Amino acid sequence: MYSDVPWRLIRSLSRKKERESTKLTVAEGPSVVLSALEAGVELCAVVLTEEFARSGKGHGILEAVAKHPDAGRLFVVSEELYSRMSGTKSPQGAMSLLSFPFRFARGEPGNTWAEALDIVGVDIQDPGNVGTLIRTGACAGASSVIICGQGADPFSPKVIRASAGAIFKTRIIFDDDCINLLRRIHDSGKLIYKAVPRGGIMPWEAGFRSPCTVVLGNEARGLGPEIIELPGDCITVPMPGGTESLNVAMACSALVYEAVRQRTKASDV
Repeated sequence: MYSDVPWRLIRSLSRKKERESTKLTVAEGPSVVLSALEAGVELCAVVLTEEFARSGKGHGILEAVAKHPDAGRLFVVSEELYSRMSGTKSPQGAMSLLSFPFRFARGEPGNTWAEALDIVGVDIQDPGNVGTLIRTGACAGASSVIICGQGADPFSPKVIRASAGAIFKTRIIFDDDCINLLRRIHDSGKLIYKAVPRGGIMPWEAGFRSPCTVVLGNEARGLGPEIIELPGDCITVPMPGGTESLNVAMACSALVYEAVRQRTKASDV
């Protein structure tokens, strides 16, 4: 056990202002910590409770720490001290302190596809939705997941936890200027598909085998007219059941997996 665990610092990182000033964040939960270690993310510290460190999952994390080239310091602390640091209602006994954007000791995640497949989330407010976009992107082999505008911080502990560790398996970017971001993407030659609830082309009509970007909007408002007017095609997930719209994370899954279908069919993986 170490008595100098930076628990006040870790606890403060639930606030965006502290994360921005320190460029540090927290990844909490056994599976998330293990994902960071297995991906080779450079860590500042790993914190385990005494009870968790004695468990089977705890031994797995301790083994991964021993193999990691830059896992930072290891702290094994009491349940009481851990609870002061934890940002969850039901702490699971494992967290890591790390800097962002993430640095990888063994190199950043590689590309799955020969052609780029990017996801852009515009003004996505809910950390759970941002985490699910990231998780979907990682599962589908997206080249990057870009969160832009006034949405949830993609490097917040809540988003990292919601991604279930997938955040360490794809490239994560934040850009507060959505208009210029999408203009740069268009100028690079990538196709742009902007998700709208009605009136767009069908997903199977899109050219997802080419380098492309899927753009999704705010949970309540969708994409604003300033985004719709930019170059690119609008695309709509069909809803024959008559519902008004899909959750943004579900719409992302439907569109991105149509891209996977097209690219797998083309044997481009």
